[in-house]
Amino acid sequence: MSTVLLTGANGFVAATILRKLLERGHTVVGTVRSESKTTFLKNQYKSAVDSNKLKFAIVEDITVPGAFDEVLRAYQFDAVLHTSSPFTFDITDIDKELLQPAIQGTTGILDSVHRVAPSVKRVVITSSFASVVNRGNGAAPGKVYSEADWNPTTREAGLKDVGEGYYASKTLAERAAWDFVKEKNPSFTVTALCPPMVYGPPEQEVPSIAKLNTSSFDIYDIFNGSHDPRYGIWIWVDVRDLAEAHVVALDAPAAANQRYIISQGNYSPQMIVDYVWKHYPERAAAKAVNKQTPGKYYPDGGVYSVDNSKSVKDLGIKYKTFDEMLKDTLKRFEELEAEGK
Repeated sequence: MSTVLLTGANGFVAATILRKLLERGHTVVGTVRSESKTTFLKNQYKSAVDSNKLKFAIVEDITVPGAFDEVLRAYQFDAVLHTSSPFTFDITDIDKELLQPAIQGTTGILDSVHRVAPSVKRVVITSSFASVVNRGNGAAPGKVYSEADWNPTTREAGLKDVGEGYYASKTLAERAAWDFVKEKNPSFTVTALCPPMVYGPPEQEVPSIAKLNTSSFDIYDIFNGSHDPRYGIWIWVDVRDLAEAHVVALDAPAAANQRYIISQGNYSPQMIVDYVWKHYPERAAAKAVNKQTPGKYYPDGGVYSVDNSKSVKDLGIKYKTFDEMLKDTLKRFEELEAEGK
């Protein structure tokens, strides 16, 4: 079994990755920004902590040069899973809060591994479909995105508004990772995973429903009748499938220096509305969930799709359906409500 560094271990995606790593018998060192962020995970995985299978390290600011040096020197790591990068649109300074953490966090950890962690064989980076899709083409009916596609955005474009800033942060960070591999020819290989909207039952600490991660809150807002569906991109993945892709990629030979779109395929937020009305009719009526346009999921002309065959072939991912995801996610929301969250 491997010893794995998991950055941003308390995040939505990382919390599910952590569970899967421990289930497979790996030893995990998780980085978080402060000691308080470890409490929930230490309680959740007490037996792993007690048996030294799970440890934590504090990295307050991933953009500081050498931020990961100390933790990388402290253990003999086989692989690094770098998941920590912001996904929030509550931003005041695009450069400081979005672009720099994404780009410098990614190049910084690659540089640290290269300099101080010769035992590492694979670094898996959580990139994003944001680095693949061309926003300027809109719904792009008939377009099938694959790993060969790149978002043509620039740093200058990213500074114009927060939405474009997020897309630019992901694109520039992944490009910087591949430039690093080309220029430094490190002793480790890199795998970049490019998920679109990531949904599924949240396993991270949820102090209150208001503090859910962004994508989970989008579903809860509909389930609670408090907001109409938010439309963004037209493809999605279950967080458990994305976590599986990370765990498989940490030692899959075929994944060396490859990027993967990790997505089940197309979806529409209208599907969430329809599911709530079908499976929770009394709640939907009580919460006055707006029915919107039942059964009409996409614009008349259609939307782009995605080719996920590379991830199925190389990583063996068996993707969960949207209904499976919703069933488990809404059940988790009910549990959180029952806990008074």
